[in-house]
Amino acid sequence: MPPSPRWPPAAARTGSATHRGSRIFADVGWDDTGRWDLGALVDLEHCEAFLPNAGEAMRYTRTDCPRAAARALAEKVPVAVVTMGSEGSYAVDSRTGETAEVPAIAVEALDPTGAGDVYVAGFVTGSLAGWPLADRLAFAGLTAALSVQEFGGSLSAPGWSEVAHWWRTAPEELRGRYAFLDALVPPGAVPCYRRRAVPTIGFRSPV
Repeated sequence: MPPSPRWPPAAARTGSATHRGSRIFADVGWDDTGRWDLGALVDLEHCEAFLPNAGEAMRYTRTDCPRAAARALAEKVPVAVVTMGSEGSYAVDSRTGETAEVPAIAVEALDPTGAGDVYVAGFVTGSLAGWPLADRLAFAGLTAALSVQEFGGSLSAPGWSEVAHWWRTAPEELRGRYAFLDALVPPGAVPCYRRRAVPTIGFRSPV
């Protein structure tokens, strides 16, 4: 059999992608080893943003405050975002010195599966569009809040119809913070809410 191909180290591949113009946004999984070694996250130097949750961020930075953790992480990556669950999220842009904090939208959560990934996708969307840091946090939090109200992982991720429906029916106290959506949602009547596909595995009709 021919020898297995020798791939370059992950950090080398990440650095190469960045050199070619890719913008890399990173998240991290739970460290089952319990070491929480920030030095092991060698790819961070090639990333534009790092978006761990509060528990992960505080363990990696040996801090006891999510905001302090974000500030410490900003020394390793241009934009550090720490999600804080029901408290919202906090971010530091080390390139500009800007910080932002946006509270979470209170919703009745049905299934949190995939909410973190949806948050990252929302933040990437805002980053690619060039939005201010606080608007990126707000949009990411909104998409995550919409996702936890449905069952499933990728199936619960909201599309623009869900975002449009939420904006056109948003509580008055939230309209100021999310006013940037007005330029993104087509004017006119309230869009019809188009319920996305839901998983049916494990659901049975009463016998």
